[in-house]
Amino acid sequence: MANINSQKKRIRQDSKRNVRNKSLKSELKTTLKILENEEISTESKNQALKSLDIAYSKGIINKKFRDRNKSKISNL
Repeated sequence: MANINSQKKRIRQDSKRNVRNKSLKSELKTTLKILENEEISTESKNQALKSLDIAYSKGIINKKFRDRNKSKISNL
């Protein structure tokens, strides 16, 4: 266990970020699965592209994952 206050704070921050990132990544995966299995409207495509960009900007996914999936969605 950490003894220094800054380390304790860092542990608290990391655990909060971990929960937030896990939920965003799970939501993103669900969105991508839905797009693959169903008829796709332009609104749902735009929402998926937006969620990919948000996840990338927050550092949850890397650039290649984002670009690969954006290409796949735009070709549907």
